Amino acid sequence: MEKKYKRHIYIINKSFQYKYIFIILSIMLITIFTVSFTTFYIIWSNIIKEYFFIPEASKKLADIFVKTSELLLIPLIILTIIFSIVGVFYSHKIAGPLFRVKRICDELARGNLNQIVKFRKGDEFHDVADALNKVINGLKTLIIEDKEIVEKILHIINKLKNDLESQKDLKKDVRITIDELDKIVKELKKSSEKFIL
Repeated sequence: MEKKYKRHIYIINKSFQYKYIFIILSIMLITIFTVSFTTFYIIWSNIIKEYFFIPEASKKLADIFVKTSELLLIPLIILTIIFSIVGVFYSHKIAGPLFRVKRICDELARGNLNQIVKFRKGDEFHDVADALNKVINGLKTLIIEDKEIVEKILHIINKLKNDLESQKDLKKDVRITIDELDKIVKELKKSSEKFIL
C-alpha cells in the first residue's frame, strides 16, 4: 500500500516561505494601491473641481471620502489575510519537496540508497523526484555490479590460497587464476570509470 504524506507543518523553510509570501503581498498591495490611487485621483479630482467651492457640498464630500476610505480598508485587510494564507499553502508546495529532497540527499551522502523520492499530489517538482529516483536506481545497479565483482575476486583469492596449500598443479592454476583476476579487475575498473569525480 502506498504511503501518503500528509501536511502537518506548513512553514518548513521560514526564510524561503516568508520571502515568497512577502513577494505575493507586495504585488497585491502595489496593485491595490495603484488601482485605488488612480481611481480616487480621477474621481476625486473631478469632484473637487466641481464642488470644492460650494461649502455644503465640500463638507458632504469630505465625509463621503473618509467613509469610502474606511470601507476600502476592510477589504484590504481581508485580502491581505487571504493572500497570506494562499501564500503559505503555495509556498509549501515548493518548500515541502525541496525539504524532502534535502533529507534524501543527506541520507544518500551517508550511503543509504534505500530511498524513494515521493511528493504529494499537488506539490511541485515531480519531474525532479523522477530524475532523483533514476539516479538512486542507477547507483544501486552500479553498486550491485561492483559487489558481484568483489565477490568474484574474493572467490579467486580463496582459490589461490587453497592451491598454494595443496600445491597441486600450482603453476597452471595460478596462471588461470591470475587471468581471471585480471579480467575481474578490468571489469571493476570499467565499472568505477562510470563515475565522474
